[in-house]
Amino acid sequence: MVTWDPYLASIRQQYDQWWQVYTLSDVEDRKRKQQQQTPMLFNFNLMVQTIKSQQPQTDHNQQETERLPVLEGLRKYATDHVLLVGRPGSGKSTALVRLLGDEGIKGKIPVLVELRYYQTSVLQLVRNFLKRHDVLLDSTEIERLLFDGQFLLLIDGVNELPSEAARLDLTQFRQNYQKRTPMIFTTRDLGVGGDLGIEKKLEMQPLSPDQIEEFVRKYLPDKGEQMLTQLGDRLWEFGQTPLLLRMLCFRFQDKGDIPSNLGLVFRSFTERYSKQIKQDVNVSDESREFWPDLLQQLGFVMTTGDNPKDITVAIPKTKAQEIIADYLRQKDFLDPDVRARTWLKDLLNHHLIQQSGDLIEFRHQLIQEYYTAEYLLKQLPSISDQELQQNYLNYLKWTETLVLMLQLVDDEAQAERVVRLGLDVDWQLGARLAGAVKSEFQEQTVGLVAQLEIP
Repeated sequence: MVTWDPYLASIRQQYDQWWQVYTLSDVEDRKRKQQQQTPMLFNFNLMVQTIKSQQPQTDHNQQETERLPVLEGLRKYATDHVLLVGRPGSGKSTALVRLLGDEGIKGKIPVLVELRYYQTSVLQLVRNFLKRHDVLLDSTEIERLLFDGQFLLLIDGVNELPSEAARLDLTQFRQNYQKRTPMIFTTRDLGVGGDLGIEKKLEMQPLSPDQIEEFVRKYLPDKGEQMLTQLGDRLWEFGQTPLLLRMLCFRFQDKGDIPSNLGLVFRSFTERYSKQIKQDVNVSDESREFWPDLLQQLGFVMTTGDNPKDITVAIPKTKAQEIIADYLRQKDFLDPDVRARTWLKDLLNHHLIQQSGDLIEFRHQLIQEYYTAEYLLKQLPSISDQELQQNYLNYLKWTETLVLMLQLVDDEAQAERVVRLGLDVDWQLGARLAGAVKSEFQEQTVGLVAQLEIP
């Protein structure tokens, strides 16, 4: 008989301040400064809305769109399984973390299943999470608890599954316990990973103007009004998700201005993180100098992954060391393997990657995509039209990276080339890319879209 109180206490201790992951701190906890208290994301009552079924509806069976607070919606539909859909940084993972604590389903033991760590099976992910919180059960015991309906499974990142075999395993796992165990799933895009046959889907709603204004005023009590004035009619564009809004406040607190697009927000955020926050850490100047290049290299190799369709968001630490060592070897560094181990340790201690077990990951998939965008930006002039289409534009996993990259492109001809090639692949993709380029190039790129004869 498992005594669950120590397990629940361990979860609360680990995840209590999870939402503050982007505050100015590092792993070593040396010289922690008193942070101003910032508002928790869910104090702003993030909302979800039901996604209508694609199946034809009869006149007497029309679906009504339902809008409700995210935690309420997830609890309401978890018994029959529910899929939470939302854009990057919209608060999906944070919602699951809140359900791990005191806001879950009464009488159910919450278990967080992070699919980006998938290696052998979903059951093994359940076992690993329990083990990390001092509950050691074998597979048979876990299956019995699942069969008895003891757990609430919080399954994060359907779009982050590494392979089709992993998707099939997850689908079979869900079907095995569909009538027994409540489950909540999250995904970024229904086009990546599918919906697993889950009927009920909820979509994260963007922050409202009132929510954005409240957040800014609480985060920046002295500069909030000034920031809101500068944002003007760009309020929704920059503040549509909690993560992006926090990063924008972080930038404004430092510089007192607002970049022209989100790509530049990411660049500003990461540059400040590298240069200003960590000036007093005990690392070599050589290591610090190459942090951006190493993160770009890691991001690109991970996003490329093992097959064209699936992104990799967590890799073994040994693999990360190999990636860095190969890069340093190409740059003719002495002792590349030794440097790779040391510099990876520096990054894990002081930067925007982290370790979970023997796996390495960026702190958020958007951070990985930003560094990958910076890598592609450097390579863009040498990438042929054919390679750009075949290897990147043809695959959904590259879309967010390409959007971020275009926001950083200073060469109008290169920006137009990417948009034109995107339009040749898919007009909706091309239209999105056309709107992502810097404002001074948009007359030309939007003109390319306008010339299309869309059926």
